[in-house]
Amino acid sequence: KYGLLFKLILIIPAAFLVGSLYLYLSGDVSGSLALLPGALISGLIFWFVFPREYKVYDDHLRIALGGPFSVKVSFKDIETFSKTSRTWLTINFVTRITKDYVEIVKKRGWNIAITPTFSDAFVENANRALEQWLKTQRETGAT
Repeated sequence: KYGLLFKLILIIPAAFLVGSLYLYLSGDVSGSLALLPGALISGLIFWFVFPREYKVYDDHLRIALGGPFSVKVSFKDIETFSKTSRTWLTINFVTRITKDYVEIVKKRGWNIAITPTFSDAFVENANRALEQWLKTQRETGAT
């Protein structure tokens, strides 16, 4: 779920597109053609990098971005999932400004901040999946 500020950012490619159309209709074809690539490129960038969904699997978390792109975080690299009110010094895949964020606390490297729609349920389910994975690893001796 995208927040209002995040949706307002999407106005940028739309403004380029509207400006391009306006210039074309007023006879400035070269100006129109100059704005059109800006609209397409910024639209594609937003489409590729904005998170679409967060999926918890048996052994990893996947942050699905636009198209074929995604970020995979293995449970072996995660300490815990927690709710926090801060996002500084994290890699942000947040899609809205809110009071609470979900922080993926990593063993090494920067933590990751995300904003699932139902953060309490997400934290609970993700920690349950992480605990189950850790239990499986201990039983098989793979840790």
